[in-house]
Amino acid sequence: MLDLVTLAEAKEFIRVMADDEDATIAILVSSASDAVRAVADAWDGEGEVPPRLKLAVLSRVAVAFDERTDVRAALGEDRLIGPYRSLSV
Repeated sequence: MLDLVTLAEAKEFIRVMADDEDATIAILVSSASDAVRAVADAWDGEGEVPPRLKLAVLSRVAVAFDERTDVRAALGEDRLIGPYRSLSV
């Protein structure tokens, strides 16, 4: 599946200018995109990525990049993704 943000967007968000960590950041973007997409299952994936979902991915990438060993969701991520989640009854 396609990533919800680009490598360039992620690098700008986490303020990385050099290219030497591109492979690591690309892995973080891909993993964060998968994690957000798994929760935001009500979004059909069509059209542009909603800004809330982009921010959720970028936040998760920032936490993972800064902490390196922390793969938990970013603070507030649930509020960003919530409107795109379907709940089964």
